[in-house]
Amino acid sequence: MLGVTNDDAFKSLGYQIHCWPRQSGTDVTVLHREPFRLTWFATQLVTYVFMIRKPINAISDILEDYPELRRFAGVHKRTPLPFTIQCGYALLPIYISDDFPEPVIEHVRSVYKKRWCVFHIPSLLDTRTGRLLTLQRNYLWGCVYRDYIRATVLEAANLFSSRELS
Repeated sequence: MLGVTNDDAFKSLGYQIHCWPRQSGTDVTVLHREPFRLTWFATQLVTYVFMIRKPINAISDILEDYPELRRFAGVHKRTPLPFTIQCGYALLPIYISDDFPEPVIEHVRSVYKKRWCVFHIPSLLDTRTGRLLTLQRNYLWGCVYRDYIRATVLEAANLFSSRELS
């Protein structure tokens, strides 16, 4: 699924792994888990990390993916909790490429769009440097999940890049 990446490493971190053949012809590896925490006001955050190999030329390339990512989440959610009632989604696409335009980098680092019960936080993984570019801005909406989301993105990108880029 991820090439040289050992799927067992992701499974040991509690991820279910999906191989998603997209209509665009690009296969996407999806890491999926559904943590529930009392400290999150007794909510469950159904989490998807999408590892997407795709050149990004403009922020519109990322935003165009959102509806498809959201549909995937709705189809693959396992929890019996209905979406929006103590259950939300974290859609965390990591775009993997060897070059990203500066306006895209700045947008990913600073812009956070809130959506009803969905956290859509795209990141960029530069294959030349192994550098992860992700949201740096502290946000109020959903701040209770912020540390978990940041740790999840970093964990997935580090594990992927340590094996893929070595």
